[in-house]
Amino acid sequence: MTVNELYDKIYNDESTKDSNVFLNIFDPNKEILEKVVINGNQDLHNKVMRLTADYAHHLTMKENYSKAIPQIDKAVGLFQTYSDFKDTDLYKIGFYETLIFDRAMSNYYLKNFKAAKQDLKLLTDKFPDNDKYKNWMVASKTYSIQKLINALWYVIAAAALLTSFIEREDIGALYDIVLILGGLALIGAISAEIFKASNKKKINNVA
Repeated sequence: MTVNELYDKIYNDESTKDSNVFLNIFDPNKEILEKVVINGNQDLHNKVMRLTADYAHHLTMKENYSKAIPQIDKAVGLFQTYSDFKDTDLYKIGFYETLIFDRAMSNYYLKNFKAAKQDLKLLTDKFPDNDKYKNWMVASKTYSIQKLINALWYVIAAAALLTSFIEREDIGALYDIVLILGGLALIGAISAEIFKASNKKKINNVA
């Protein structure tokens, strides 16, 4: 099967808007796209771009996030190198925006919060009135803060255990250092909890 034949088969009717239908057709033939050489053929570029973008989106919808991310990256690259989109704000092309959000969502669920926040920042900067993107950004930040809080509580617990079982005279100045570190960790954990609670209040209801 050629790219043109796969393209026609998938977009022949509306049924492939269903993720299961699309993936059942595409997955057995995905090597066709992996081996294709575009070589400046813009019609071929357009078809490969659409197929790759839809494949990435359907993988995201099926929650196959680890498999979706490399396909999203390929699709984004194809959008960025498509000559018809030269000097175009790609965010005005609706599906490009969808891909960036799909990548943010995929990284979020894979707990790659730094990567998720990078894409969500792009989206919130571009669409400052979009509550959905702002909510996802808040959620990503909240998880990052929670990771910090968890680490600080480990420090607090370790300091508490150490000072409970060891006398000050046994370790001298180290005992005071442990107490100070535990105290600072406690202050940090409480501050982070307050910041997390404040952050959650920023979440807006999205219809």
